[in-house]
Amino acid sequence: MKSFFTQILANLEQDLAEIETRIPNVLERYKTGAQLADRAAAKLKGAVPERFSSTATEIYFFKNIQPQVLSRKIYYSQLFRIEADRPKSVRDDYKKFLDQELQRITMFFEVHNALYLYFRGGATEKDPQYFLRGSLYNNEYPTDLDGVLDTRYCTVTSFKLAELIALEDVSKHIIGKLEQIYALPRNLHYKPRLRWTESKTDLVELVYALHLNGSFNNGSADLKQIFEWLENSLEIDFGNVYSNFRDIRMRKKETASFLTRLKDGLLKRIEEME
Repeated sequence: MKSFFTQILANLEQDLAEIETRIPNVLERYKTGAQLADRAAAKLKGAVPERFSSTATEIYFFKNIQPQVLSRKIYYSQLFRIEADRPKSVRDDYKKFLDQELQRITMFFEVHNALYLYFRGGATEKDPQYFLRGSLYNNEYPTDLDGVLDTRYCTVTSFKLAELIALEDVSKHIIGKLEQIYALPRNLHYKPRLRWTESKTDLVELVYALHLNGSFNNGSADLKQIFEWLENSLEIDFGNVYSNFRDIRMRKKETASFLTRLKDGLLKRIEEME
């Protein structure tokens, strides 16, 4: 059953990747994307059993499969609405429209920040509360949540998680549009693509050191902002950064080994230049 759910998600991702290159008209592309996601969601819904074979399988479905499929429907539906409603003539009106959409998304994330951090941080301790249909948390809500939530197919948390995943991608789309509107000349806008080729743990060590030193925004930037900035800049997925930091703390020989290598390398180079 788990592999069947995973295959539905994989097929959907393949179909969506295809329409991104096959359908040039954006409204038609967004509409088709929403329809493809809706059909995949219907397949999932028809296969959801009254009772899963194990709590682990149920948690996996409501945490990793159902929100991903539902998020694609929300994502393409939102893009369709934004493109259909956008001002077509004045550039400043379009910018204002996009800014308002981005502000709306930001407010949603502020309300559900704890869930977002829980999911992106790779936490698991609240999984039974969040992703089991029979948990007290999920049954405190009305059965259909104003006709939106089918509690046999969704949990309250999986539905909110789908919205967060979708809106995170919508916000990236909007930011991309804003960058296009105010793009620098081509020769000035070029930025070389760099890849981090040391370990993620080494980079986490460096980020924590810079954060504790107050090296970003005069010390006002939090860890989440710094890691998100690096993920976007270096196209890297940190995963559970707290797990990496725990590994650093548990090193037996030298805790900050990467920082020590950086220091030793710099001092050696300075000595060679003297």
